[in-house]
Amino acid sequence: MMIRVVEEPELGPLVSPHGNQRIPIHNWYAYKHGYSRKLAAYLIDKFDLSKGSWILDPFCGSGTTLLTCKELRINALGFDILPFSVFLTNVKISDYDVASLERQLTLFTGSMREASNLTKICLPDIPLIKKAFRPDVEKRLLELKSTINAISDPKVRAFFNLGFLNILESVSNTSKAGGFLRLVQRDVNPNIIESTFLEKIKLMLEDVIEHNRFKKDGTVSVVAAIGDARKLSTKQKFDAVITSPPYPNRHDYTRIYALEMAFDFVTTNEELKSIRYQTIRSHVEARKKYEAAGYRKPEVLDSMIEEIRRNGTNNPQVTSMIEGYFEDMYLVLSEISRCVKNKGRVGLVVSNVRFAGINIPVDEILGEVGAQVGLTPKEILIARYRGNSSQQMRDYMRKPSRESVVIWQKDSRGSL
Repeated sequence: MMIRVVEEPELGPLVSPHGNQRIPIHNWYAYKHGYSRKLAAYLIDKFDLSKGSWILDPFCGSGTTLLTCKELRINALGFDILPFSVFLTNVKISDYDVASLERQLTLFTGSMREASNLTKICLPDIPLIKKAFRPDVEKRLLELKSTINAISDPKVRAFFNLGFLNILESVSNTSKAGGFLRLVQRDVNPNIIESTFLEKIKLMLEDVIEHNRFKKDGTVSVVAAIGDARKLSTKQKFDAVITSPPYPNRHDYTRIYALEMAFDFVTTNEELKSIRYQTIRSHVEARKKYEAAGYRKPEVLDSMIEEIRRNGTNNPQVTSMIEGYFEDMYLVLSEISRCVKNKGRVGLVVSNVRFAGINIPVDEILGEVGAQVGLTPKEILIARYRGNSSQQMRDYMRKPSRESVVIWQKDSRGSL
């Protein structure tokens, strides 16, 4: 099936989340895997959506699509399998009473000195977490977390908790680098923890004050929930879908965001691993969860996978991951097709990948897979080209892979 492929270099900066660093509320957390508010707004405009429309985001990540929808008075529903992502999204899209936040902020003066009166908490038995903090830093963090947990108002508590989660990496011996949470050495003074936290809360509070000053009238429904994109718990029909699934590049979000998960969303290492195994098969540790009945593997995949096997990879499970990824994405696109209205539009941000020197045209293959479930591929907008890994460049020279936006329209005729 031929699909129109168009170079759109002006979208290059927009498929990265870096532009959100300068936008209030969008910059409340430096989530490294996503796209910009400008891209969400671009697709909303391209799809001719307006106030009262409904948008679905089955991989809501840091909430960029949902928050943009709220700002534009468009209804939206988001899902994510990672509890931290759902929490982050819902904190950013919530409305807040400034007085309640200011009142709570004044109570934090000297709060850590009174932590002995609070419920003691401890971190789960995740191996990396045990190396992430010096004992004196961990002690101060747990005292601060206990103080936050004691806040009675759940919305205020969530607001302060996001500020807390925001500082974890900066006071830890870890760094988010590519698809990993790597150990680094930092000489962190535990006495700066409270002031660092309060500074972040004050910046967030300034954004709320500014937002409330210019808040538009009218109601809009925007919410995120924990859910698996391969089996969505909604019967609603949507005007459009704007989202970005994990790329099949071996990045494991349960590891990258392990610090955040450990402080609030899992109590044991087994819980964390359970979520890891259930994620989309974009990394080698994810496991098959659902049968992809009706899926027809694109013929081009077989030859590519055979070439990858011949060339060899540093992990023999890569080829199984690639095959599993497209099976899982068939299920995702099936759910999207079920949920989107007739003639509704779908915009999916994806990236091609390269293993053992072989380029996998993820965007084109997904275009074909979508056609199997009644989504007519309209165009692939090439936003930018990304370099391959240092190992790939050493062995196969620099051969960039493109990052694109795949556009479909719901076909009323059903699956092709």
